[in-house]
Amino acid sequence: MSLPTKMMAAMLDKYNEPLNYREIDIPEMGPKDMLTKVVMASVCGTDVHLAHDELPFTPPLPLLMGHETIGEIMNLPEGVTTDTAGNPVKVGDRIMWAHHFDNKCYNCKVLHEPQGCMHSIGYGFHHLGGFAEYEVVFDGTDFVRVPDCVTNEEAVGCCCAGRTVVSAFEKLQNAGGIRTGDCVVVTGVGPVGLYCIVMAANSGASRVIATDVSPERLEFAKKWGATDVVNLKDHPDEAELIKYIQGLCTNGRGPDVMIECSGIPAVFAQNLKILANYSKFLIIGQTSTRSCEIVPNMIQDKNMVIVGSKSGDIRHYIKCLKFVEAKREKYPFGSIISHVYKMSDINTAIANMRAAKDLKAGVVPDAWFKG
Repeated sequence: MSLPTKMMAAMLDKYNEPLNYREIDIPEMGPKDMLTKVVMASVCGTDVHLAHDELPFTPPLPLLMGHETIGEIMNLPEGVTTDTAGNPVKVGDRIMWAHHFDNKCYNCKVLHEPQGCMHSIGYGFHHLGGFAEYEVVFDGTDFVRVPDCVTNEEAVGCCCAGRTVVSAFEKLQNAGGIRTGDCVVVTGVGPVGLYCIVMAANSGASRVIATDVSPERLEFAKKWGATDVVNLKDHPDEAELIKYIQGLCTNGRGPDVMIECSGIPAVFAQNLKILANYSKFLIIGQTSTRSCEIVPNMIQDKNMVIVGSKSGDIRHYIKCLKFVEAKREKYPFGSIISHVYKMSDINTAIANMRAAKDLKAGVVPDAWFKG
């Protein structure tokens, strides 16, 4: 089968301006590279910030964004018969893939933390990403087959938010984890927050409390395992809010585990005040470089353990897909995609994500969009 040489792609040609859906060349492929047909990509909050040049780094333009992609294998390089997990693969199978890590640097070889690779090349940041008809998966990239029973909508969240949370929970486990009967508070009910809620609900917690300012997202949190929800708009006084959340926990002592997913520095500072003594504080959602004022003694006085976590590698994609496959009858994983757009409508998808009208937007190339 001859492979296509051109594709339609949504290109970011200038920051803070609409993406342009236009034809570009498919990159020249080496003998060990693999071409995939994009069956669904999704818009991450990072993509929204990236398009507006709001991240701590600024990739050169033009840029083909999109790091949450499910693609159908169009060619199998010689010698490739399985995915990274050992599952047999063939042309036509759906896969997802991690960023490209060198597997040579200190973080990869000594720390065994490839998501911290010192020479990583990110799809949608350095390599061409998934906002296109096709995407090249370059030699050396770890990938995993999507189980047949898992839909695109159920699976695509594992490409970023899901694997990020799985990775973060492993770090939290190394710090003592969620103990049976613990009270857990998750601040911010975006995709990352939802995966935290559902994993906490399956980790032995007695209560999983979600906080946000959106009634719709809080209702969504209940479907993913939250036992209690708190609309922050109902508690404008900080002292009253702190007392209220602490009162939902055992003996009013506050949460044993706090997971910050809102991305708001002021919420991070506020969470320190809410936490119980001998607690753990997991930080996943902070992408802002803004500062906030805290009292360091509060960390010491409460014997607090703080864990920061960013991204994940193929181990976490694999584990997240297994979790979704096992729990898909109980939780509405697919509904994390609130709307599916044609790829040519990518600017509407990004705008609706920015305005919080969509929890997560899915995009499908126009040529095979079914509406």
